[in-house]
Order: sequence, then C-alpha cells, then structure tokens
Amino acid sequence: MSPTSDEIKKQEIVDQLVWNNSVDANDVRVEVINGMVTLEGTVPSYAAKMAAEREAYLVSGVTSVENLIEVELPAEVPPPGDVEIARNVESKLLWNNQINAAGISVRSENGVVTLTGSVDSYWEKNLAEGIAASSQGVMQVINELVVVPKISAIDADVEEDIRRAFRRSALVDETSVDVSVSNGIAHLSGTVPFYAMKREAIDIAVFTTGVVDVVDNISISYE
Repeated sequence: MSPTSDEIKKQEIVDQLVWNNSVDANDVRVEVINGMVTLEGTVPSYAAKMAAEREAYLVSGVTSVENLIEVELPAEVPPPGDVEIARNVESKLLWNNQINAAGISVRSENGVVTLTGSVDSYWEKNLAEGIAASSQGVMQVINELVVVPKISAIDADVEEDIRRAFRRSALVDETSVDVSVSNGIAHLSGTVPFYAMKREAIDIAVFTTGVVDVVDNISISYE
C-alpha cells in the first residue's frame, strides 16, 4: 500500500524537525490530517518549542499547526530560580542594541515570564518576546507589552505603506492579501498558496512604522 499524502507530509515534517538541530525533536510526535498538523511531546526549551512550529510550517502542504509541545527542562541541569530568570531576561533585553528596553518590566513565576510596559514599535515587542524565549529556564512567555509609537501615524498612510511594501516584495501577491488598518492595528486577510507568502506579509506589517498590532487572518490553500 502506497503512503497517503498526509503520511508523506508527516515524514517530511519529522525530517525537517530532525534536520534543525536547535529543535531537539527526539521526543516530538507529529500528526497530520488534511494538511493540519498537531505537534505533541516535549522539548528542552521554550525556544525549541517555537522553532518546531516554525519548521513544521515550512513543509509544503501544511495549512495550520497546533503546537501542544510541552517544555521539559533537562534533569541534569538545575533550572535557575524565578529571580535569576527575570534578571537574565532583563540583562539580555538591556544589552540588545536593537531594542529600547527602558520601559520593559520582567517577572517570572515558575518559569513563566511575563513582559509588561511599553516599546516604541511592534517589531520591538516581538523581538523582546524572542529574547525572553531564548533565556535559560523559561517555560513560556506572556507578552503584555504595549506599543506606543514615538510619532503618531494616520491609519490610511500606514495602510498604504504596507500595500507599497507588498508590491515591492518578490514573495507577496498583493491581489491575494488584503490589509486594513484601524487605530494602528493591521488586519491581514485573504488566501495564499504557501506559508512563505503568509509569513512575508505578516513581517511586512510588523516592521511598518505606525503599526501597534497585527491581526492575522490569512489562510493557506495549496489547491
């Protein structure tokens, strides 16, 4: 009996996770139904959990990923306490020259890190979360940062900036992705033929001046 399309995708996802050494996918289980992926099992860090989801999305034919992976810290390495975790995250934020971390507060409870305060741009909010996620002992990151742009922007101008960036992009088909901006929140919708286009459209919105949040309603259809 020849393998089904979902079985082929499952094997490709497993191969992709194993290929990326940062995931440490020895204890990750993959299920695929009609292109919809479920990831379960354990990984040794929160960063590895996020990396597993990104890698699964990169496999052709994947339309969605439900990430149920749990973080299980290595038993041979004593995990840092919450005070040390928070201090480490704060230090990494302050030392990163791409982000203004002066308005960010960090707290940790049982390895769950919560970021509060404000940053100047939406991409800085995302970057702060990534920095926290990569810190030792972190089990989860709750990002409650508020984006407060230094310069106010008109929604129509922000929307046009995003559309122009879509037109410049080699990946995004602007006829497939619709964007509207309200109170600085960029709403993306439409259907695209592969994940890379969806990711590029989101990234364009994230890095556009004046955007304070991005709502992603873009679906993927390989048909």
